[in-house]
Amino acid sequence: MTSKTPVKSNKMDRTIQKNGQLKKEIALLIPFIRYPWKDVTLSEIKTLTKNKSHHYVFEALDKFAQKTIIKKEMRGNTNIYKLNERTQILDYFIMAELSIKEKSTHLPIKVIQQIQEKIKEAHYTFIVTGSYAQNKQKVNSDLDIAIIIPNDKNKKPFEIALKEGELTIPEVHGFVFTEEEFYQMLINNEFNFGKECAKNHILIYGLEPYYKILLRGLQNGFKG
Repeated sequence: MTSKTPVKSNKMDRTIQKNGQLKKEIALLIPFIRYPWKDVTLSEIKTLTKNKSHHYVFEALDKFAQKTIIKKEMRGNTNIYKLNERTQILDYFIMAELSIKEKSTHLPIKVIQQIQEKIKEAHYTFIVTGSYAQNKQKVNSDLDIAIIIPNDKNKKPFEIALKEGELTIPEVHGFVFTEEEFYQMLINNEFNFGKECAKNHILIYGLEPYYKILLRGLQNGFKG
């Protein structure tokens, strides 16, 4: 008796293809994550994302513009794109941030988990910044962390959790900010730790609250 070869589901094939396509498109949002205040050209986006297909990048960015995720305008003969500071659609940026996190296999996950296990609150944002966020850390580099909490929360439990990292390898160098404090740093004229986090980060937890602060900052003068 001969066994039949299993037939692949066309629906499953389409789902896999669709998910692969979505991941490829979402990667084009990374320049807007790294430089959320900046106007960028299509050529710059191709360079930053290492995507050589002009047509593909153009079509994907057009799709994001139609969804009001980014803005598109013509300046002379050049298409200019920037993050739409009034977008209500955060899902694509959250997926892009999760993709960055998943690819960051260099992070000391055990140290991060050790700190998070000490945090009993559900509402906070956990950011890795500094050399580890750039994957340029050295043997003696600290793990720079920012925790952003709701304005009505007490900082003390989060600061105690960060102290767990003072005896780890790498040693943790961390700060706790309220959402209002972080927002004020973004709109401050001088460069500061908040702006460094916005430019150079890996979001570990609490992505949506972070983007709400970021968009509010962009609406009120944050320019990097």
